[in-house]
Amino acid sequence: MMTSAETRADGPTCPITGEPARAVHSVSTKFVRHLWRFGQGVDVARLFEGVKRLTLYESPSGLMFFDPPIVGDAAFYARFYAKWDIHKGLTEEVDRRVDFRRAARSVPDGATVIDIGCGPGLFRRHLPHARFVGLDPYAGQDVDDAVIRETLEHHAEANTAAYDVATAFHVIEHVPDPLGHARLMAKLLKPGGLLILAAPLHPSPLTDIPNFPLNLPPHHVTWWNAGAFRALAAELGLEVVALETLPVSPHQGVILWLWRLLARRTDPPPKARYVGHRWSWHVSLVLAYALARLAVRFRPVPGDAPDVDAFLVARKPDAA
Repeated sequence: MMTSAETRADGPTCPITGEPARAVHSVSTKFVRHLWRFGQGVDVARLFEGVKRLTLYESPSGLMFFDPPIVGDAAFYARFYAKWDIHKGLTEEVDRRVDFRRAARSVPDGATVIDIGCGPGLFRRHLPHARFVGLDPYAGQDVDDAVIRETLEHHAEANTAAYDVATAFHVIEHVPDPLGHARLMAKLLKPGGLLILAAPLHPSPLTDIPNFPLNLPPHHVTWWNAGAFRALAAELGLEVVALETLPVSPHQGVILWLWRLLARRTDPPPKARYVGHRWSWHVSLVLAYALARLAVRFRPVPGDAPDVDAFLVARKPDAA
């Protein structure tokens, strides 16, 4: 097993900068499959076929990433979202989503905005001052009429420099090639256009919760922070306009209560560990989750909850 101090010249490099990365720790895919099966009620064995171990790496930029970057497909998300009725929770709290509200403040009046991985197109509710286009190849039937069911690759090829703003909320942590994904988003922008990204923050309550399936493959394959977003903007040749962390939104309340009520959290650096078989972690999670489901009924979000999202606004250079 790799240790937290090991950097391998022949190992995977940062998916943003290509720099050598430090191995934090590894975990068997069998254990991760069990976390998904017993923790979320979803069988992910098919996605891990032929892969025995996952290793978490840290880039010099601050980006954390899993190798290999095994991501969920349409079938996985159809089962996962249906089981937990995730879109219902997001829809009910859409007007109070902090990332949507913050991003909307950066959208100029009259701008044409494309939202990548938009789901049912909820961000449109925050853009009465702009024209909204959603893009999601896996969008369901009950979606906004401005949502296009098309891949980013195909849309970017046919719509180069067509938009004033390109957004993606909690999408980039799901893709195996974040630099390529962001480069396609930038391709959609006019000169002077804005790229806006929001992703789960590291370190944060999400990475303090041990054995947390939602922050592991095949769901999340990267963890983000200011350094990682700054490096991404630099690789794309974009000017950073805003680089912030965002507070919790109401739909994240159960997760924040779970974090607050945990008796045992992940191991901090320098010997960081986030996933593994420890009975103290298992028992702590079960008890904290039961209490969190009760606490959220009385108070949606615990008081003084720390920030949970990384947020970037970056501008494409004006034409020469």
